[in-house]
Parts: sequence; C-alpha cells; structure tokens
Amino acid sequence: MLEKLPKGSPSKPDFYEAVSLKDSFPAGGTMSFSKDYPDFIRVLDFMTNTMSLPIVSGKVRQVFTSLGMDRCEFLPVTIQDHKGQVASKDHCIVNVLDVQDTIDMERSEYELSPFDESQISRIKRLVVKKEGIDPKALFFRARTSMRELFMHESLHEALVQAGVTGFKSFPAEGWNGFDI
Repeated sequence: MLEKLPKGSPSKPDFYEAVSLKDSFPAGGTMSFSKDYPDFIRVLDFMTNTMSLPIVSGKVRQVFTSLGMDRCEFLPVTIQDHKGQVASKDHCIVNVLDVQDTIDMERSEYELSPFDESQISRIKRLVVKKEGIDPKALFFRARTSMRELFMHESLHEALVQAGVTGFKSFPAEGWNGFDI
C-alpha cells in the first residue's frame, strides 16, 4: 500500500487534471510502503494506493506501449519497502492525458461536486455514452468525472492475457460508484 507521492511532486489534484506533469515530476522520486499497512508487503504490477492513481510495473507499461498508447505519461518511481529497502525500480505513475465524453449526463444518476459543478462527486448509476468515446481511446478520463479512469475492452483483455497482478476492474455500464 502506497499513500504518499514522492517529495517534490506536483500536488495530488494535479494528477486528475489530464495535463502534462513530466517536467514538474521529480527525477528519482521515491514512494514507500505505508507503515499503517504492515502486512501489505507484495510488489504487484498494479500497486494499491490511497491516491487512486495507476502505479504500474514495467510489465504493464510494456502492454500499454505494445497497444500504441500515446495519450499518457509514465512518471518513474522507486518503491521502497517498510524497512526503506528498494522493492522496485521498475514502476511508474501513469498520468492519463486522454479525456473523453463518456458519461451520459442525462441518464446517469450522480451528485455534482459543490466545489466544481462541472465534475461529478458521487456516481450512483453510471450510463456510458459510447458515441462520445474516440475508438482509439484505450485508457482515459471521463470529462465530467476526471478522477475516474476508463479502459477499452481491448486493453482489459491484453492486461488479463499478460497475467498482471493487482489488477482490478469492473464494467462501467451500471457502475454504482463503488469499486467493490
């Protein structure tokens, strides 16, 4: 379980804006296993974290690259275990730059953010607007819910076929906002 960005990173909300962060991200950034989760000691291809960011291994990055994904940035991080030892130098934060109009705002059930009425703060029932998605979009944010990440079925199949660990997904259509 990772819970803090590397020192000198852009602020957490910047990672949900679909803007380039590669020039402001610290070279050699380090993330450490959380002391609050002493039993979470495995290094997975998709690392569990409290920031809802895709932190992935080189294996996942290779899958993304093999599919020609070019609408994201890979921000390299070193992961340290609970004892401060290097657990991985092969991981990166995926900064997703692609934004699609994927949420059907008329048919979905949701609550808008009181801080930004262009953004959904709570999804109760999601209806996907497939015609609002570029067919080349494989991994993207929803314009009206930038914290959520969506993937095309072909990317999902490639990740499953590659046998990546720590990967969890669920169908977007009908989603109730919980990732259980």
